[in-house]
Amino acid sequence: MEEYIEIPKGVMIEVIEGVDKGINFAIKNKTITIGRADASDLKLTDEYVSNKHCQIVFREDHFTVIDLQSLNKTKINDNVFQQRNLEDGDILSLGKSKIRFTWQK
Repeated sequence: MEEYIEIPKGVMIEVIEGVDKGINFAIKNKTITIGRADASDLKLTDEYVSNKHCQIVFREDHFTVIDLQSLNKTKINDNVFQQRNLEDGDILSLGKSKIRFTWQK
């Protein structure tokens, strides 16, 4: 059984550009999946976003974004990454959508 991990409060992602602009999503689980699939925690309708595009995972004291081999890749602040720790204010680009990560510690 997985050990209980308390997720920090006030961690949000907001779609700031694209067809889903205006969606705000509070991160309350250790792992969230972003994509077009119905099973995604944050479902986007951008046709350039993969069904399972990326995950955000909480690891001890930081959040990491992991690209799930998406066709159009995951960019953080306009740079392509397979995996990268997130900082408050980072902008994720998925397809034609942009998402702001906020964590005011």
